[in-house]
Amino acid sequence: MLKIYFLYAIYFVGAAIALLVAIGLWFNYSDRRALVAVNKEIWQYKDLATGVYDPAMVGGLPEGVQRYFSFMIAPGALLKTINRIEMVGEFGLGDVNKHNYFAFDGIQYNAAPQGFTWSLKTKDNLMAMNGDDTFWAGEAWTKFWLLWVFPVARAGGISDYQRSGFGRVVTEMAAWSPVSLLPQFGAQWEQLSPNLIRATVRAHGLEQAVDITIDARGAPTAFLIQRWSNSNASQVFKLQPFGGVAHTYATVDGITFVSEVEAGNHFGTPDYFPFFKAKVTKFEFQPTP
Repeated sequence: MLKIYFLYAIYFVGAAIALLVAIGLWFNYSDRRALVAVNKEIWQYKDLATGVYDPAMVGGLPEGVQRYFSFMIAPGALLKTINRIEMVGEFGLGDVNKHNYFAFDGIQYNAAPQGFTWSLKTKDNLMAMNGDDTFWAGEAWTKFWLLWVFPVARAGGISDYQRSGFGRVVTEMAAWSPVSLLPQFGAQWEQLSPNLIRATVRAHGLEQAVDITIDARGAPTAFLIQRWSNSNASQVFKLQPFGGVAHTYATVDGITFVSEVEAGNHFGTPDYFPFFKAKVTKFEFQPTP
């Protein structure tokens, strides 16, 4: 009799586990379908940038800002802001003391300053993760899964995440969508020192400034924002430094972008941890209608 009860127990436990796995796989599938839908919206979104680049567009801006645009956009280049990026790299789940890096493949869609999606798949079979960070239609969320079944990060839907997500949007505009920072599209510029410039972007009822360090050519070498974030010991949302370093560059259709970058929280402090290290493997703009 005890043996029969034991077999029943194993059966019900196994059935419960199978049900939980099926539920997890279904929600993971639903998340991926939602991501595909947003990516389609971004790729079909009407690019507000039109025409070609003329250095006269930034002629009234400070010298350092003109130097940045001279490096990033070639005269006569078609003005484009919507792009799709494929990347490989390392994603750290640790901290400044223990990095816990995992190799990943990633895809990002950008329609600055409207938003972006960034999806990730790790290459570790034992700690396989997939998921996405998204800022779109005025909302921001994070959804990541372990082994395609177990939710390990699900957050968003509140103003704190919207404000934090917009910080990322503006930081990456400076690296991957320089056209979107032209003053014709609303960005305001100032020069803080010979090799330090600042762009301020307003959208979605939010405002975010990004400080860009440039070299003698105008190439951006580092980015810094004060980001609204809870990535701290107290896990309380507050302004804290976030940024990163540009290592290499590439050019597509006359527009230059950062092709290898690292970034993380507490940039410029002893607690800086570059949890994101990426190299662009493919960069394409939305096809011209």
